[in-house]
Amino acid sequence: MNKRLGIIGCGQLSQMLGEAANRQGVEVCFLCLDETPVVHGLGPIYGEGELEDFLESSDAITVERESIDDGVLRRARDDVGLAPGYDALVVLRERNTQKGMLDTLAIPTSPWLYAANRNELLAGLASLPGTAVRCKRTLGGYDGGGQWRIAGPEATELIPDDAYPVIAEVEITIERELAIIVARDVAGSVVTYPMTENVMRDGILIGSLVPANVSDAMAAEAGRHATSLVTAMDYVGVLAIEFFVTDGRLIVNEIAPRVHNTGHWTIGALGADQFTQHVGCVLGWPVRAPQFFGAAAMINLLDNKFPRVLPQGPVRSLIQTYGKGLRKGRKVGHITLLAEDPVPLHASARDLITELHGSDEG
Repeated sequence: MNKRLGIIGCGQLSQMLGEAANRQGVEVCFLCLDETPVVHGLGPIYGEGELEDFLESSDAITVERESIDDGVLRRARDDVGLAPGYDALVVLRERNTQKGMLDTLAIPTSPWLYAANRNELLAGLASLPGTAVRCKRTLGGYDGGGQWRIAGPEATELIPDDAYPVIAEVEITIERELAIIVARDVAGSVVTYPMTENVMRDGILIGSLVPANVSDAMAAEAGRHATSLVTAMDYVGVLAIEFFVTDGRLIVNEIAPRVHNTGHWTIGALGADQFTQHVGCVLGWPVRAPQFFGAAAMINLLDNKFPRVLPQGPVRSLIQTYGKGLRKGRKVGHITLLAEDPVPLHASARDLITELHGSDEG
């Protein structure tokens, strides 16, 4: 049985994966690429020039992010074994190939096009419905970065030449933002976690509420889309899908082929949290059904803003910090709230969100 897990990356997701691995008696090591490591004390850390040692120390390898050099991914795949697989990471890390996969599976998204340069964007805008589009870099640009609103041909000047290629998505009315975490094991068994309702500020996720206020039919639809995607891609591990609700229907916003911020609430809320689940799937263990009762909320901690007090009464509060330096807009930790009744719990969560991140209007 595989008992040595290699993780490419040394950020907070690797930190939480390493902690989950250690709790299960799994040895872990890390390949640190271009980040300042926050995984000290969890296992050996190898630098970019120590790839061979990293590979030799691993029985299975996973990643904390999708934007990793192809050469490193191929070596992990060929020499050890990589989950999620190389093909899934390559397809899902870029927005155009990700959207193409969704179209192939008939999973709804906003109408879109791919543009390699400004001329292609200008030529394609007339083919899209509506009066405005959102242009996004095909690679990177998370938390609202690398995106531009275009409301006419002249507005394409807002996009710098070095931003291309981009996708252009028709701007829609967003009623709510939701997410679902899905996990698939090597045998093809799939489980989904309860959906989250996400709270955003300036394109940044700053809170998740569970259970989401969605109908059984909408939750089932999200689960079908998630299962269809991971099955079609022979995906192994945890994956997150972010949805928009527009005109009362679900469309996919983006996919993250890894553990994700919208699943942080699972730590402490149920046995097989997203990190525990991902470690097991990567090592070839059977997927475990989440056991969740009651309600939860997760609030991100950004900058140097911390709550004055935590909710009182029948609310359990968990705080996790990542050991990262302060920087404007940087996620440095999160708070999880747990209780039986979602109504007061979610009210407490929204109060904390307003205290730390301002109101919807602010």
